[in-house]
Amino acid sequence: MMIDAVKSEFSFANLIQSLFPNSSYNPEQKSKVTVAVAAADHLVTLKSVKQAADAGIADFLLFGDAESIRGIAEAGKIDIRNFKIVHCIDQKDAADKAVSAASNGTAHVLMKGGVHTSVFTSAFLNKTKGLVPKGGLISHTALFKIPGYKKPFLLTDAAINIKQDCEKKKKILLNAVQVSRALGILRPSVACVCPVETVNPKIVSTVDADILVRNQNTTHMFGDAVIEGPMGLDAAFSSEAARVKKINGEVPGNPDILLMPSLDAGNVLYKAFSIQQGSLTAGIIAGLRVPVVLTSRSDSITTRFLSLYMALAVSAGMSERV
Repeated sequence: MMIDAVKSEFSFANLIQSLFPNSSYNPEQKSKVTVAVAAADHLVTLKSVKQAADAGIADFLLFGDAESIRGIAEAGKIDIRNFKIVHCIDQKDAADKAVSAASNGTAHVLMKGGVHTSVFTSAFLNKTKGLVPKGGLISHTALFKIPGYKKPFLLTDAAINIKQDCEKKKKILLNAVQVSRALGILRPSVACVCPVETVNPKIVSTVDADILVRNQNTTHMFGDAVIEGPMGLDAAFSSEAARVKKINGEVPGNPDILLMPSLDAGNVLYKAFSIQQGSLTAGIIAGLRVPVVLTSRSDSITTRFLSLYMALAVSAGMSERV
């Protein structure tokens, strides 16, 4: 069952408090974060933008065909009189101009509208824009609150990096730790999720997990994070399961971040959590100088709203930590 089926039980304020309990982002007390929307001539996008603007959580710059944006808004009975529209000749122009706004500091978050994902991605990966730090790697970082677990947690990477070797996993985890801290979790607990808890050379993910744990113990490359593994998903979420398996540590029963063993496993678990009744879901693209909102076509209106809020909170948190 999708989250749409339960969204009426909550106000957006309650949703935000439930999913972002440690975030310091408060648009009522601070300057709002500005979002650059690429190809805003798209009905679902305009509805999401209007919803967020009415909730008072952000300001928006709409990039796209101005006449088309106004026409779609009028047909959908969406009042956009207070939005700034930047006319663009096509989708590529809209993506390029939105990315430029993020690059020059006019906007603090990038959001995908009706633009094709490949066009949007090419625009923000353009090296001349400088949004991806040298040597950096972008990754998808999802945030969940699920029934039966005491707090929100991050899951990565479920959508971007197809072949995740150990070097890529280091960067994926660095991105997730940065997101976690921006959301107010200063000492995140990380579970390196694997099929088994012992290092087996034939199971590459267990070797990767062992390397990441050893690197953290010797170099603290992830700062003040607690990283443990290899660890089964049951041991990660249940301290009792960990006790039975004789797994010690701070992470079992208390993870803030699940580092998945592969894209396949990450994507399956992401979708399983997403369709769980009563779950809350958000997600951003991390690893750039600004967070990027790139939601799926199947995402509910609630997930779109929470993903946008996640990007806003991360942007604000990153600024505070500079």
